[in-house]
Amino acid sequence: MILGRETPDVNDHYVFHNELGKGQFGTTYLVSHKTTKREAACKAIAKRKLVSAEDIEDVRREISILHHLGDHPNVVELIDAYEGSKHIYIVMELCKGGELFDRIVARGHYSEKDAATIFRTMMRTVAHCHNLGVIHRDLKPENFVLKTTEPDAAIKAIDFGLSTYFEPQQHFHDIVGSAYYVAPEVLKRNYSNEADIWSAGVILYILLAGVPPFWAQSEQAIFDEVLKGKYDLRSDPWDKISEGAKDVVRKMLVSDPKQRATAQEVLNHPWVREDGDASDAQLEDVVLSRMRKFAAMNKFKKMGMLAVAKTLSKEEIAGMKEVFQAFDSDRSGTVTISELMEGLRKKGVDKAASEVAELVQSMDMDGNGSLDYEEFIAATLSTAKMENEDNLARAFAYFDKDNSGYISRLEVQKVITDFGLDREFGDVNDFMEAADTNKDGKIDYDEFLAVMTAKGV
Repeated sequence: MILGRETPDVNDHYVFHNELGKGQFGTTYLVSHKTTKREAACKAIAKRKLVSAEDIEDVRREISILHHLGDHPNVVELIDAYEGSKHIYIVMELCKGGELFDRIVARGHYSEKDAATIFRTMMRTVAHCHNLGVIHRDLKPENFVLKTTEPDAAIKAIDFGLSTYFEPQQHFHDIVGSAYYVAPEVLKRNYSNEADIWSAGVILYILLAGVPPFWAQSEQAIFDEVLKGKYDLRSDPWDKISEGAKDVVRKMLVSDPKQRATAQEVLNHPWVREDGDASDAQLEDVVLSRMRKFAAMNKFKKMGMLAVAKTLSKEEIAGMKEVFQAFDSDRSGTVTISELMEGLRKKGVDKAASEVAELVQSMDMDGNGSLDYEEFIAATLSTAKMENEDNLARAFAYFDKDNSGYISRLEVQKVITDFGLDREFGDVNDFMEAADTNKDGKIDYDEFLAVMTAKGV
């Protein structure tokens, strides 16, 4: 017996409906109570998959932690737990509103004040956990959902499967969590509840900038960036974000956990406090901001961005593919001026037709009047992907067809032709002029890097 007690048969109390999702150990179903008709989510964990004493202890701990934290308005409520011959059933309140970040993206209108309000709720939840001697250990955007689809729906923290109890001065040594959000001391296998503050700091950074502070192409490379602990608070959009918001990030993303702010200290920060000094001004839409940056680039850099887009893996551009498909409402494989206008409007960004037309024209590299998939990806790549040296090296190799270590005039012409840009991009001399700074008739890797990483061109 795993729960250590006899329980009624879950089927005596609940009717099982459709499947809501699958996890490592089991499946979550929509259920309804036979008497009250209240809908709930029921996680059915297959006992045969609980092969070790540690697996069993993890299930027991998750149930006990949900009980322990359950009186908080922003923690998912545990209704009951049952044990059958083949499964453990954890019945929890049903959250129908989807992931919090999806709502933010769909809503579009978004200010620092909105970010502070959302973040304050998250930090109150973290403080509640810490005050009750619980580390979440897997704080990430996906683990904050909305109770309902209503505009003012409550935010709920979910998935306490990796959570554990802790005592003051107690340290843990197993690596858990998700790559982008994991604290450096977790990677060093010596951590406590301060690790949650780091993860929440990463979430705040994403709330404000739309991209994670530590990014790379593989999990190990992300870990390396986390251990370095260096992140950008200078380039766009940080130049438009208040010093107060940056100060909160700086206090949370501190590599030394002893120097990191506590949950309560974060809540007491002037920018986070209720009626604090976070601005009402709308943060610029991330996709639109990237498009504007691309529009300002010279032709050679735009073509380099197209080469970067062509050489990225499916996994790396999966998120932007979803964004492209959201704009491409008729599923034609291209985004027109009207589709871009409508897509931006849905995101809460109202722009004049002339401005959107100008933007499309500057991104429409083959001059056919609309944006195809690769043009869109090139124009909306994140700064992290644009400036990643591995990506740029692959883009250089895309030009350098003969692997000579140089890009010749003929190779530039070949890429222009491959991309179907002859009509729009014209004379190869323009490209050589832009990149061949030592005027030797070819572009070496350093010259290519200089063009691709130059600011404002």
